Amino acid sequence: MFCNKCGNEVSSNQEFCNKCGNRLIYNNRNNSKNIIIPILITILIIVLILGGLIVYIVFNNQNNYYFVDTNKNDLEQITNEQTSTTDSQDTKKGKYNTAIITDNVYSGISIKTVDDAYKLISEDSLNQKKEDYPKEIIQVENDIINNYSITAVNLKEMDASFANELKNVIKKIYEEYPGARGYLTNLTLTNLNMSQAGVIAQFMPIFTFGTSNTDTTRPWVIKTQVQLNAKYFLNPERIDVAVETSSKSGHFPKNATKYSPVAHEFGHYLSFIALLNHYYTKSIIVIEDNQLQNYYDICKDFENGDFSKQMLEEAYNDYLSNNSNIGFDEWRGQISEYALAKDEAGEYIYDETVAEAFHDVYLNNNNANEASKYIVQVLKKYIGG
Repeated sequence: MFCNKCGNEVSSNQEFCNKCGNRLIYNNRNNSKNIIIPILITILIIVLILGGLIVYIVFNNQNNYYFVDTNKNDLEQITNEQTSTTDSQDTKKGKYNTAIITDNVYSGISIKTVDDAYKLISEDSLNQKKEDYPKEIIQVENDIINNYSITAVNLKEMDASFANELKNVIKKIYEEYPGARGYLTNLTLTNLNMSQAGVIAQFMPIFTFGTSNTDTTRPWVIKTQVQLNAKYFLNPERIDVAVETSSKSGHFPKNATKYSPVAHEFGHYLSFIALLNHYYTKSIIVIEDNQLQNYYDICKDFENGDFSKQMLEEAYNDYLSNNSNIGFDEWRGQISEYALAKDEAGEYIYDETVAEAFHDVYLNNNNANEASKYIVQVLKKYIGG
């Protein structure tokens, strides 16, 4: 069998290509002409059903997405602004788009040390800071880079006062969690595609940013990012409306603000650090051949939410030892509706509970829900430092 991305020969039980890291997709073909037409008909039916489900989800269910504003007029506005968009980073049209490119990939490079990787990420960011880059924004970015060990920050078109408020959010988090330093490589504005248009912010723990000029293409350079959707972060009033409405309805924790999306995504980031510590891994910015299996284990665990669930169950048992009995899901659901978010397959996304708990404690401190406080206490234990 062969990798569907690079053509490298792989075995049938592999989940990832050992050359390029691509997740393998196996396609067992049956060449019998007698079944081609039934298969095509079945596929067509499935596509029609899924299309209906997607329309239903977008307009009727916000629980699968964090900080989503699905107002029909807003979606029409986004459609008009992105008429010619085919890729998440291929447009600068519209009032609320950023010129920052977040999906550059470098191949065939020479990476010998972690410092080489940091330099590559930093230079990619600096190369985008041209003559029209606002000086006051550069100052905010440099403050974040120098004070909180985030390798690259790109907030180019953001209002300076809004950017300063976001810096204060990060300051508060890093003062409370000094062990969070050094893992996040990028904080950046981004243009999201239509399927992600309603997402205000997102945490991207793993992005293969660079591959080496070796037979195995390793070492790989991995970026860990918090991305801010330009549609919202260049239009703070829009975040205000979406967040305030959802906070009052109980979809988000109480007292959520337009700065809360960053706090929530940093909740995911802190949970990811806890996961790395669980695997005794200090950094994933550079992946060598001998680190590959550990890297794949981390990827799989984060995707499945196994360790997130483990932290939640530990916090839940701590809670039960001091409080009256309550069901696990009911206990999590006290934080917010989104603490019980599910994926497209209907499975709970346990890391959303962790992020919502962190968000709640960030906003409300001692007045946060008791479940949130127990979860954050466990999170702190695994982060350390």
